[in-house]
Amino acid sequence: MTERKIKALIFDMDGVLINTEPMHYRMWKKTFEQHGVEIEYDIYKACIGTTHEFLMDLIRENYGADFRGNPSIKKEAMAIKKQMISEEGFPKIKGVPEMLKAFYDDGYLLAIASSSPVDYIELAMKYLGVKDYFTVINSGEYVAHSKPAPDIYLNTAQKLGVKPEQCVVLEDSTNGCISATSAGMLCVGFLNPDSGTQDLSRACKVITDMSQYTDELVCSLEKKYL
Repeated sequence: MTERKIKALIFDMDGVLINTEPMHYRMWKKTFEQHGVEIEYDIYKACIGTTHEFLMDLIRENYGADFRGNPSIKKEAMAIKKQMISEEGFPKIKGVPEMLKAFYDDGYLLAIASSSPVDYIELAMKYLGVKDYFTVINSGEYVAHSKPAPDIYLNTAQKLGVKPEQCVVLEDSTNGCISATSAGMLCVGFLNPDSGTQDLSRACKVITDMSQYTDELVCSLEKKYL
């Protein structure tokens, strides 16, 4: 049997493993309402897949409220998010646990490369019952530059002990696709309607359902691109 070239599968988390983007909008909407600012989804969605700083710039430009350099606003939002998770749990994406188990059983190394804090990632994965499938759980907290820079994916490959070209990434955002491909990895895009309008054109394949992300698909990418 020919040894496969793709050794590791790396996953973004928000919008890929859990459907957190609608929750994030509700969280920020409630946070800004406490400061007299009513944000609209059509404005907010531009920040999906970007940084906290981008959101603060977006709010200033569209609503004239300047929260840049104000750490308390993020603390308020995180408190609201914690309450939402306590009351509702983490919002699931159909087929994620089954997909991860199948890849784990197939012998792939699995990792998460997310901009979220590591304790939050671990909590979410425990909630889904899939934490033990991952060899590496990596956070943007640990790298110098956030997505779309390639730092987190390069760092994750290093932690896994594999080369970038031996990895396939699953991403749902424009910045995530740029980050993964800039790291020299193949990228599969997940078209999540709750993640806003994202440009997944840098992905070599786009899926709309987790049941489509299989060993057969990964092998076909290996055959085509490697």
